[in-house]
Amino acid sequence: MLTQLMNHLRDGGTVMLPIGLLALALWWLVFLKARELWDLISRKRTPEEVLHQEQDDWQSAIARDYLTSRSGSEELDVELSRVLVDRYAGVAEKGIPTILVLAATAPLLGLLGTVTGMVDTFEVIAQFGTGNAKGLAAGISQALITTQSGLIVAVPGMVVGGLLYRRASKLKAKMELFLGGVERIAAGKEARA
Repeated sequence: MLTQLMNHLRDGGTVMLPIGLLALALWWLVFLKARELWDLISRKRTPEEVLHQEQDDWQSAIARDYLTSRSGSEELDVELSRVLVDRYAGVAEKGIPTILVLAATAPLLGLLGTVTGMVDTFEVIAQFGTGNAKGLAAGISQALITTQSGLIVAVPGMVVGGLLYRRASKLKAKMELFLGGVERIAAGKEARA
């Protein structure tokens, strides 16, 4: 099987190297972002728990920033909560566009390999006519293998990138709900005082 894979990579030509490197970078970023999002989403505490026990997580950080920056004006505090949610959600979404760009680049590299393979095929035709079947098959094989490889990298990359983006959006919605809870608790304490 490893021999078949090595032959497949060799038959794809020089374009297979950038496609392979792109695939490694893409899946490394996917792994890092998935782990980061998992850590952010798995920490679930209520606003009351966060206000009583501060820890080193996004919930404590966003609650602390909100409580220290509040103005007392309802409109300004609503705007402040939006800005804070955008700031912390931006950190969660960071890197996902890069994953999507890498996934979108893979088929373009595959297309480059297709063009290269077809140019090689036409050079064989120009040199030997259609009598060199082995030369023709090598060029066509290179064209098809690079296209296939680009798509094999791109399709799962786009799907996983979309899933990560969706998870980050859900985290943003959780941040909004959490900050709303912090806001209600803070307003309740002020009303009692």
